[in-house]
Amino acid sequence: MSPSARAARPSPSPVRSPGRSTPSPAGRSRRHGGTNRSSASTGRPSSTTPCCASSITTFRATNGSSSGCMTEAPYVELHSHSNFSFLDGGSHPYELAMRAAELEMPALAITDHGGVYGAVRHLQACRKLGVKPIIGSALEVDGEELILIARNLSGYSNLCRLLSHAHADQPKGEARTTLAKAAEHRGDLFYLSATDGESRLRGLQEALGKQNVFSELHHHLQPEDPWVLEGRAAMAKRCGARLVATNQVHYHLPGRRRLHDVLVAIRHRATLEEARPHLFPNSEHHLKGGAEMRRLFKEFAEALATPWEIAQECDVDLDFRKVRFPGYPVPNGETPFSYLYKLCFEGVRERYRPITPEVAKRLQRELEVIEKTGLAEFFLINWDLMQFARDHGVPGQGRGSAADSIVAYVLGITRVDPIAHNLLFERFLHEEM
Repeated sequence: MSPSARAARPSPSPVRSPGRSTPSPAGRSRRHGGTNRSSASTGRPSSTTPCCASSITTFRATNGSSSGCMTEAPYVELHSHSNFSFLDGGSHPYELAMRAAELEMPALAITDHGGVYGAVRHLQACRKLGVKPIIGSALEVDGEELILIARNLSGYSNLCRLLSHAHADQPKGEARTTLAKAAEHRGDLFYLSATDGESRLRGLQEALGKQNVFSELHHHLQPEDPWVLEGRAAMAKRCGARLVATNQVHYHLPGRRRLHDVLVAIRHRATLEEARPHLFPNSEHHLKGGAEMRRLFKEFAEALATPWEIAQECDVDLDFRKVRFPGYPVPNGETPFSYLYKLCFEGVRERYRPITPEVAKRLQRELEVIEKTGLAEFFLINWDLMQFARDHGVPGQGRGSAADSIVAYVLGITRVDPIAHNLLFERFLHEEM
């Protein structure tokens, strides 16, 4: 029961990129090593403008003349799998963030299969290394993979709800859903699709919002990649879809390819030789920097600029240092803390007779810490739970370090007297939490 950006790089000035589209290899969308199963700062992202994909622009640096000079937007990877994509990702979130920092990438998205399992490690690593963290997930929607990226906390909430639905009624570790269900949770999300089906792309646009859906391009140095790119670019143009380049990352360095091969073989319960049809044909699915991506997508400038535009719209800060509770209804004229204070002094008269100076001092000190840490509602919720349990004959009591608290004791949450047993309150709660 115990409660428990890098400074933003100068961004290029706004400019609209040339409106060419870019496709990605046809066979790539089936995700050779893909799976729907999951496993195992120096600065904060600056606040962004209200989410509106239609307002996304690239950047132009003007030098006083009417004709601005085009500047290259930094490349940002929006499709990468960490080792939290079970038996598919070959690198830890910290390794991916570290490589992104080495490449001077201003932001990085982790989009693990069927969940946001690596989000916390990703956030911690990115903050430490000065890279803006972006949170997303890869999800099977009507049989095809769709990348979902949260714009803000509202989008993150919608993403989590959709993922919960996607795991319901599925075999353990698998997640899949329908486009109709995805549409029910469409708010504040970007969608990247590597589909080569025009009807599929139009269906996504209709269900999820045309301005939110992007046609995703990959180039992994396969013979078919150039013509697939051209075909997908033409399809996107017909549909009025923006293009976005990604590298469908599965490891941070090329040397991790062999590890990825082994993971895929294990997933298929096969030897490396038997698993060969499921393996990537080369080591190109590593995290690449802007220079390398520009060489691959030199014909598709828009697709390279779009990731940075999307990155600037994303601002999800899961600040776990702030404790958030659902709220507790208190009587009129009371605040959560004043009501807690009242309950504690009613309870202390029942538990301690007489109330010694030691008891009064300990109770007052704990209440001061609870007020400073904003945890009054936490105690009220647990008090209410225990009251309900007692009223309905359900056995129950607090456990763990909560037993170190006299507040928990006088509220009836625990049954251990911390004064009699000389228990240390700071083991449970302290001001710096």
